[in-house]
Amino acid sequence: MKPFFEKLIAISFIATACLLFLTAWSLMAWSIWNLWNVLRFGKSLSETLLSTISSVVIAMAVIEVVRYIIEEEIYLPRTQITPGQKEITGGVVKIYVIIIISVGLEGLVFLFKAGLENISLLPYPAVIILASVLALVGLGIYQKMTK
Repeated sequence: MKPFFEKLIAISFIATACLLFLTAWSLMAWSIWNLWNVLRFGKSLSETLLSTISSVVIAMAVIEVVRYIIEEEIYLPRTQITPGQKEITGGVVKIYVIIIISVGLEGLVFLFKAGLENISLLPYPAVIILASVLALVGLGIYQKMTK
């Protein structure tokens, strides 16, 4: 009975990874399509470029999560020796870094959008960038304390 559930869980992870991967690629394709339409019909290029960057950053973060799911949950069989603290921490740190980078880039994109549209919107992206910097500092402190 246990092998059946292990296969079922592996199939679930594969299905989840495939769905996330297709969604990320669809988001990138949609962004490129929007950019193409703007280039063709001559609308607001700067706003579309910022939107495209934002969408691609999100898509790449999702693809990185998919890679992590595939590496950790599909390629490594459950019958292997249980991972040590170093491997577990490394995986968590990897996901955390992906989140920090994504949040920082989104903050930069929002900063440029706010600068183009309405200068009074600048505090929101500034807080997002500050949050990503604080998260990075927290990660550095965590790694320093655990090593």
